[in-house]
Amino acid sequence: MNRANCPKIFLISSLLVLSVLSLSSLAGEVPSGKEYIIGAEDVLEIQVWGHDDLHRTVEVSQEGAFTFPLIGKIEAVGLSVFELENLLRERLADGYLVKPYVTVGLEKYGSKKVFILGEVKKPGPYLLKGKIDLLALISEAGGLTEDAGQKVTITRPGPPENMDGPGPSDKAGENRVIILDLDQLTAGNSNDRSFVAPGDSVHVSRASRFFVTGEVKKPGEFKWENGLTVRQAIAMAGGPTIKGAPNRTQIQRDENGYEREFRPKMCDPVMPDDIVKVPVSYF
Repeated sequence: MNRANCPKIFLISSLLVLSVLSLSSLAGEVPSGKEYIIGAEDVLEIQVWGHDDLHRTVEVSQEGAFTFPLIGKIEAVGLSVFELENLLRERLADGYLVKPYVTVGLEKYGSKKVFILGEVKKPGPYLLKGKIDLLALISEAGGLTEDAGQKVTITRPGPPENMDGPGPSDKAGENRVIILDLDQLTAGNSNDRSFVAPGDSVHVSRASRFFVTGEVKKPGEFKWENGLTVRQAIAMAGGPTIKGAPNRTQIQRDENGYEREFRPKMCDPVMPDDIVKVPVSYF
């Protein structure tokens, strides 16, 4: 492993550990009890004291409602638990029961899901139990794969004007698109835009690649990192062979659809998709 990368890897690992700890502590921030706002797929336990026959466990539908004995359909999405208790009490008291005492408990959070895809070890849906940031979510998903890049895209449902912070929008789907850089987040440059919200779809990009061919010991495809130089690229490929002429290295680069080949300096940067060619020595 390149020793120069060790501090960076240690920093990322440390921040991910801290994020896991914050995930545990933030779980307590979910509005509990009466303040919780009900969403689709939440599972509720409803009790009407003194009426065991009305004890029900119900799941809020995707349309935001459930049915209850005697009173039929109840629109629940967007109500707090306290508001739903009052609504059920009013509806049951309207010709069915005398002064009913109703309690609503939350059996399962179904509406607070976020999806993480791409270059994480355990992609899929995750249940939010508090306000968590992107690093904590990545850690919950098993961490980054070896092929992970620096760009993370968050697609958030809802009209763009209702979202905080700058960022492009998907007009047709009424989605907000937020693009973040992992390097900046691990450096501590996080803000409100680095927190995930219910319904978010998070995609961790695959790292850009470059290629080293010719007279090197381990030619092939390699993960690109910002600031990578020609000298470092050749070193990643095991260095030149005894027949190699690194001083005459060529780079093949696609620029706006046009292929260009040129001789760089050893300190020049390598760009994504570059092909670094180390020729054979004439002597």
